[in-house]
Amino acid sequence: MKNNLLSKSFTRYAAIQALYNLNFSNNLNDIKNYLTTNKVFFIDSNLDLNFKKTKMNKVFFCKILDLIDKDKDKIDEFIKLNLSKGWSLERLPKVQLAILRVAIAEMMIYPRTSIAIIISEYIMFTESFFTEKECSFTNAILEKIYKKINA
Repeated sequence: MKNNLLSKSFTRYAAIQALYNLNFSNNLNDIKNYLTTNKVFFIDSNLDLNFKKTKMNKVFFCKILDLIDKDKDKIDEFIKLNLSKGWSLERLPKVQLAILRVAIAEMMIYPRTSIAIIISEYIMFTESFFTEKECSFTNAILEKIYKKINA
């Protein structure tokens, strides 16, 4: 069971990396291919996970990225509707936007996954890049969107 949980965490992290890389390359298929065949990942040292012997769940990875590719406008609309007045997607840091998109895609694919699991996973990733302020923002946005998806 522990290996399966690590595999999901690792896969979520890889999906965030893939989405972030789309800022520099417009070819999602190349990025997916690279990340599903590459054996070396650079994991931020702040993450409290040991991914060294963990395998990526390629089906989960591709489901998330395929949904984002197909429904990016819908996912982005969820985010926009929950931003404070005067904020836009363009103002959000690229990594944070990638984290939010992956989390929302997972909620859409697996709406029965507990909000506690979703939030704890994606807050952990947010913490490795940002301060408490951004973590609180990620938490609030994901809670609101989770409620809308599961309404």
